[in-house]
Amino acid sequence: MQVTFIWQEQVEGRWSQRQKQVTASGDATVLRLAREYDIKINATCGGRGRCGRCKVVVQGPLNEVSQMERQLLTKEELAKGIRLACYARPQGDIWVTIPTGETELLQILTEGSDQEAAVEPDIVKEFVAVPEPVLEAPDGDRERLLEALAGAGGRICQIPLGVMTRLPEILRQSNHRVTVTRWREHIVAVDSGDTTGELFGLAFDIGTTTVVGGLIDLHQGKELDVAARLNGQAAYGADVISRVEYASNGITHLKRLQRAVMDTLNGVISDLHEKTGVSPERISRVVVVGNTCMQHLALGVSPTYIARSPYTPAFSRQFDATAGQLGLAVNPEAPVTFLPNVAGFVGADTVGVVVATGLADRNGRVLMVDIGTNGEIVLSQGGRMVSCSAAAGPAFEGAQISCGMRAGEGAVEFVEIGEDVEVRVIGQTLPRGICGSGLIDLVAELLKVGIIDETGRLQDASELHGLPPKLVERIRTSENGAEFVVVWGKDTADGKEIVLTQRDIRELQLAKGAIRAGTMILQRILGIRDEDIDELLLAGAFGNYIRKESAMRIGLLPKVPLERVRSVGNAARVGARLCLISQAKLQEASRLAKSMGYVELSGRPDFQEAFMEAMLFPQSEEYLEFAR
Repeated sequence: MQVTFIWQEQVEGRWSQRQKQVTASGDATVLRLAREYDIKINATCGGRGRCGRCKVVVQGPLNEVSQMERQLLTKEELAKGIRLACYARPQGDIWVTIPTGETELLQILTEGSDQEAAVEPDIVKEFVAVPEPVLEAPDGDRERLLEALAGAGGRICQIPLGVMTRLPEILRQSNHRVTVTRWREHIVAVDSGDTTGELFGLAFDIGTTTVVGGLIDLHQGKELDVAARLNGQAAYGADVISRVEYASNGITHLKRLQRAVMDTLNGVISDLHEKTGVSPERISRVVVVGNTCMQHLALGVSPTYIARSPYTPAFSRQFDATAGQLGLAVNPEAPVTFLPNVAGFVGADTVGVVVATGLADRNGRVLMVDIGTNGEIVLSQGGRMVSCSAAAGPAFEGAQISCGMRAGEGAVEFVEIGEDVEVRVIGQTLPRGICGSGLIDLVAELLKVGIIDETGRLQDASELHGLPPKLVERIRTSENGAEFVVVWGKDTADGKEIVLTQRDIRELQLAKGAIRAGTMILQRILGIRDEDIDELLLAGAFGNYIRKESAMRIGLLPKVPLERVRSVGNAARVGARLCLISQAKLQEASRLAKSMGYVELSGRPDFQEAFMEAMLFPQSEEYLEFAR
């Protein structure tokens, strides 16, 4: 059986149609075939048949429509030949058209804490004059270079083969006057002439959803520019566990995920080249942060045992590799440092946040929450830090929400309810769906007017009295149960209504319940009540874009006065930048990772009780007291 895939791909800013024909055998699904041939189909649940995102248009014979497809697809979609790639199995030759996914014009946070450090990177440049060869002295080019370095006060260094192969020509082209780039005892590059005036590095934050990179002038510690892209691994699942499961299916799957994230990193490098004019081969140093799983996958190391008790990573401490070993498109000898992890689910991104915010040195009781698919939480008191990870799932990213989407163009990001519903849309265009910040706003507003009760139940219109007529009109029951119409079809980009279902509310409750329960457990360990918290830091993109009032209203955060709540942006990448420009900060990151306490929530007998409590929404009087 032949399966022909057709899709649109953006190349150098232009969309072009691509096509690939593959051979299908056995009972392989369309999604499995696509993955085998590196064709990306968005499947936020990792292909487990839950999210309904892997829609494709199929022409040709397929298996019968499954019951789950009937639930996740409309009758109109099925009539047009739309199927879910994770359920569709070819029964003969077929043509599969992959709809263009969400635009990459995403609202990606690139800025963070403004803390600085003394500029003292662990990579240096030295200009040396190498003695020219003469008949009387048989020493080779390498030996004369090393002798010149030693005479200039340098260390005894190692010259890698990649540099050695170019050394003879470089020496002679430059009249034996060269610049040596050195990292510890390793020579990273030898350049013609004096290039000591320039020294460039990269600081990356590899997130589950997005990747952000900054190009740094290592002489001044100044960030020249920043770029961001969607993590290419997202096609294999929106959350960490989905990717661990995929990688655990064999070395081919693991390498596929590693290649996907390296392609993303190289795309960011290409974007930075276009923005700054600095060619990638002139970049000599890289520092990376990411959660523990993302770091494993970037290195091509199996994360299988992170997801199995006792949740042990393959490595915890700082890990060094070279760009060439990873397939990173910079100087192949450039050292790439992955900052240390704390545990299987508290990674180097959290360490980066702690470095960037100076959390360990802050006075008082400080709570840091990084809200995402895998929420990391750190509570600090008097120099003691304890941390945990809460598996919130992808609801905050808009996944597994009926009309959810990432924070891209067309996403409802702000909701306010008065006589009717008012929304604000990213890109000031017609709405296509609702992102995480919009979802929290919406539920907070529905709680305020009483359409959702404290248990999370979406109430029937007959139970509500005194509501404005336009709001009552939006409450209805469909074949999928109770729902609230956020935007009518006549006002959307595709003519489809944007709705909030009872299932969507439950997904949000599960996500916010996990985060809140994690903070409750850490507070119990250190004996800190909500009112004792002096400062609450919200890290990451989601923490930056959500309204604090709405997050407080749904019970995502402890009951802390709003003036004590502060967003610190993409502090993880700031931490990576600080470690890139400062040897002291790099050493500090290792110390902090070792000293930070870690609590495995699944091993706590009181976690389930805290989780059930945290799933409920606060009562109105609690909200009025803390989040006016």
